[in-house]
Amino acid sequence: MKTIQITNLGPATLESYLDTRRMLLRKADELSVRISRLEPVRSLETMNEILALDKDRRLVIEMIASCSYVIEWLETGRRPGNRRGIERRAGYQREVLMDPAKMPMTPNVTLTSRPMDEEATENRFRLEAALRGLTERERNCYMLAHGESYSFAEIAALLNISKSSVSTYMVRAQRKVTDNVSSILILVG
Repeated sequence: MKTIQITNLGPATLESYLDTRRMLLRKADELSVRISRLEPVRSLETMNEILALDKDRRLVIEMIASCSYVIEWLETGRRPGNRRGIERRAGYQREVLMDPAKMPMTPNVTLTSRPMDEEATENRFRLEAALRGLTERERNCYMLAHGESYSFAEIAALLNISKSSVSTYMVRAQRKVTDNVSSILILVG
């Protein structure tokens, strides 16, 4: 059974990460020296020992890389690799995309005498009738864009068509839906 030694490294501060990285660098050097002492390989046991030490050394090197990443983050105050901080990002980079279906709904107060359910039912019938006037491809594009909030690029990838085709289908579908919704007469008896 392998024993695991747990070391309390103290609070997560820049100094503690620097000390930890120094300790890990010493350990990696120690493992490299032990590996070099066992070379050249003369037996199977020696080869297995070298492989085990090399595995440990690779793990320590990964830990050094992680410490270096955190140290750079703590020293610069921003994520390593980023050229600009979050405060200087472009609008599309600061934007948080959200599914409209999950947004909180606020009741729409109207001054009509009809109950809300009847008006919602009428609008739903109008929309369904308007969508029936679309071709299958136009309906797919329209539903993915407006119902599922997919971008044109995502729709193109899903339907295996070009982005410009999606744009064309959307223009046609929007024109047909607008024309159809205004011209449909719903009779509720």
